[in-house]
Amino acid sequence: MFSAINTYTWNQTSHTKSFPDDILAVSYEDGKWSKPYYDCGGGNIWMLTYTVPFFAFKDAKYFFKGTSGIDIDLRRVDIDQCSLPEGSTKLNIFASSNKCKIETTQCVSLAGFGFRRGSYKCVCRKGYYFPNITSTEKSFNGIVVEEEYEKLMLVGAVGKPNTYNIEKNFQCKKCAEGCDDCIDFSPCIATYDIILRITILLLTLLVIGFLPMVAIFTFKYSDLKIVKAASPVLLQIIILGAFFMYTTIIVMYPTPNLVTCTARFWLREIGFSLTYGALMLKTWRVSQVFKVNSAKTVRITDKQLIKLLLLMIAFVTVILFIRTMVSPPHTIVGRTADNLKTDICPTDWWDHSFSILEVLFLIWGIRLCVMVRKTPSAFNESRFISIAIYNEFIMSVFLNVSMIFLKYPANPDLQYVIFFCHAQLTATVLLGLLFGSKALIIYKGEHKVEETSSHKITTQKLKFNSKQKHSDPSYESISDNKENAELQEIRILRTTIENLIEEFLKCGPAYSDYVLKLQAMLEVMKNSKLGESEELQQKLALGNGCVIKVESNKDDSCTKKN
Repeated sequence: MFSAINTYTWNQTSHTKSFPDDILAVSYEDGKWSKPYYDCGGGNIWMLTYTVPFFAFKDAKYFFKGTSGIDIDLRRVDIDQCSLPEGSTKLNIFASSNKCKIETTQCVSLAGFGFRRGSYKCVCRKGYYFPNITSTEKSFNGIVVEEEYEKLMLVGAVGKPNTYNIEKNFQCKKCAEGCDDCIDFSPCIATYDIILRITILLLTLLVIGFLPMVAIFTFKYSDLKIVKAASPVLLQIIILGAFFMYTTIIVMYPTPNLVTCTARFWLREIGFSLTYGALMLKTWRVSQVFKVNSAKTVRITDKQLIKLLLLMIAFVTVILFIRTMVSPPHTIVGRTADNLKTDICPTDWWDHSFSILEVLFLIWGIRLCVMVRKTPSAFNESRFISIAIYNEFIMSVFLNVSMIFLKYPANPDLQYVIFFCHAQLTATVLLGLLFGSKALIIYKGEHKVEETSSHKITTQKLKFNSKQKHSDPSYESISDNKENAELQEIRILRTTIENLIEEFLKCGPAYSDYVLKLQAMLEVMKNSKLGESEELQQKLALGNGCVIKVESNKDDSCTKKN
């Protein structure tokens, strides 16, 4: 009941005056919508009717008089048979009435089809593709789907054949593994070249198999001067570092993951520190003794170098541990040049920082090599170390630059080949120079000739008796002059001492004290009245990292060429 102004009309000309009164009014909620129905025999169309009641008033009472309705032609009204979005409160009595096969397809509503079934299309879900890859329309027609489904429902009554219940009909096909979206079964993940990677892995294992043989060789011939002069302990450390660097190639063989990404940079940095740290310290020992300007004994033993190397490894280990905790390694999805996905270990500023430290460390090593470049050494070891350091510097710069360009786009096989080549062109070349040269000399027996000649020179040149003096023509020619005879004797003694210094320097640290004593003798001869006026040429020699600066004649024939 509502309060309103009411007027009763008796006919067209007679009615009461308006007065306040309670009346019965009908609201929208009092009406009712019918279900859609087909007006068969009438308009022969789909219709929808809205009906509301109306009432009459008589004898001060309201009574039901009838209904009033409106018919709506549904031919121009689209219906949406697709499912409502999750959480939607929209009223749609036709929602989820589509017949798309939800396993691989989903419904997309179409406008303009009017009030009819099938005003939608079934498109492929993410990760699936339309079976007919040559078709321009990549979807199933909703009208056809509805018709086939209706046949399926009537099959028991009329026996109409249908294609809806066929398993692969109205279904999309699954994309290849790893594809988020696709148009056919083309791969989306880059596949590894198994033959290439297995070949590289076998070659790496073959090289690693030689490392125990190299270690046994170093231990077996550690008493020979050719090995002793190179410090067998440091040689063993270099072999261990090379093993770690080779192991990096093995770790990179499988698909990258958290473990392999972590192990890769740990093995690389520890191996690099061991191998090139030992080389740098050997060269540094030479440079430290080389800059000494007096006969003062400078002893830097292998134990001292090993302590310094352990401090270097401890520093690198701490930095690696901090990096692992602060920025744990992980994998990301990269894209190849063909837009194929592949898992890669990403590089960040930590990796770039380690690369920069490596390059700076190698630059320091190059500086050391330049300082000792003119230092003659036993069996050319200083020259081999310098070549190895120069080679590692060039290869490291090349690797770091190439990784920048190979990250986007990514190519896992090419990266694997580059890391393998880097290990072979640095670690293997280093081992070949240091150990291969020694093995070749031992195989040819040249080390025996060297040691024999050294022994002869040592014994023969210490014998300065009167018989030797009188047999020397130069001595006889000046025997009538006492002063000239003394000068001639000093010349012979000086040459003998210089030759002894050359031979003792090849014998390693054990003979460094003798070398220093001989050097002191040369200094005394230089300051003596009987010493010759010309300055003696600086003569530098290397013996297992023990370098002595001596004064000698500027005679090129007295300098042993490497």
